[in-house]
Amino acid sequence: MVTIARFCKVGFQRFLREHAVAATFSLLLLTALSAPAQTAAKKPVEPAAKKEPEIKEELTLKNGDRLTGELLNSTGIEIKFKTELAGEVTVKWENVKELKSSRDFAVVPKDLKEARDSAMVPQGAIKVGEKGIVVSPISTTKPEVSAAPAGPEVKPGATKEAAAKEIPTAKIASVVDDATYQKEINTKIGFRSGWDGHITTGTSMIYSTQNTSLYQVDTALKRYFPTVCWLEPKLRTTIDLTLSAGKTTQPGTETTITNIFHVGGERDEYFSPRGYYLQVFSLDHNYSQGLVLQQKYGGGVGATLLKKKEAELDITADLHYETQQFQANPSVDVKALSLHLIASTLTEEYTRKWGKLQFDEKILADIAWNDASAFSASGHSSLRLPVYKKLAFSVSTIDNFLNNPQIGYKKNSFQFITGFALNLGGPSTDVK
Repeated sequence: MVTIARFCKVGFQRFLREHAVAATFSLLLLTALSAPAQTAAKKPVEPAAKKEPEIKEELTLKNGDRLTGELLNSTGIEIKFKTELAGEVTVKWENVKELKSSRDFAVVPKDLKEARDSAMVPQGAIKVGEKGIVVSPISTTKPEVSAAPAGPEVKPGATKEAAAKEIPTAKIASVVDDATYQKEINTKIGFRSGWDGHITTGTSMIYSTQNTSLYQVDTALKRYFPTVCWLEPKLRTTIDLTLSAGKTTQPGTETTITNIFHVGGERDEYFSPRGYYLQVFSLDHNYSQGLVLQQKYGGGVGATLLKKKEAELDITADLHYETQQFQANPSVDVKALSLHLIASTLTEEYTRKWGKLQFDEKILADIAWNDASAFSASGHSSLRLPVYKKLAFSVSTIDNFLNNPQIGYKKNSFQFITGFALNLGGPSTDVK
């Protein structure tokens, strides 16, 4: 046993002597490799220097004042400029001496029929002066391989400045940044995007000898495509809905029900800046006039007679198929309870803004060609005054006229509604 133990001890010592050099070299190599990593890990990371916001434009006025900030858009009459201190300001061209910018812009000429044709719209860096805008476009066209070089040799792929073009102030329709221009001419609008309008609600409840409850809602939605004024209009979609539902009860008397419902839609496809084809539909129910359902489906033409930033006036005429269904009445001929009509609707719609105050009005007359007695008309007006952010106070009236109601019903029903409207937002005000 002693011999075996001595042999193991001698063998282990011999193993350490033979491999001492290799072990020492491996330890030194491992230490050398790990040292830089530990140094890098322990080195503190210096925070990135905070970049100051870059000034994009500098506007110089004739009186010597200078504004720095961002050029929003411009026409041949005025320039809209946004500064950090003064906010958004509008400056007349006649007061501008110079505007310098490093961004690319698109300058839309007045005589251009289709602003979507980017080849006809000067794009590039601009320099604004008293007489107009100088556009310095950048050409990225690569030279042909077989073409002989003219002048100094240009490396393949390098940019070459094209000739600058000056556009007089009188011929400028609009100036927008190139990113916005490209977005508008290439955008594809979805069903849920671009909607503007409001939702107005009002309620009334009385609990006494008579118990009365009334709920009213008025919704108007509108969508333009495109959403900017410097592109000719292509499509416009409107959807409107009104509902008045209520009930009055009193012990010993018959319950009185109020139920007036309307939903309508119109799609306009423009064939010119002011003219368009339209497709319409509407559904109406008026319990107080004995009308179960009135349906309209048709198409026609329309024209925008007035179109400004603060006002718009449209008139339309259509030809449609119409049905009228009335409540059963024993004293009335059964044929008179359901009418099938070929009719036309003449419509006038007007919108006017005074600052934040907005007035909307719409009047229509429905004439049946195969039954002169089946005449109907309606008028709707509303006035909205903003109260807080998107919330506005609303006053509106709705007047419905039906020339052929059943016996015992009046021809006219009038509603006066006060409540609060929620503006949904959407397209830019430059649409109008």
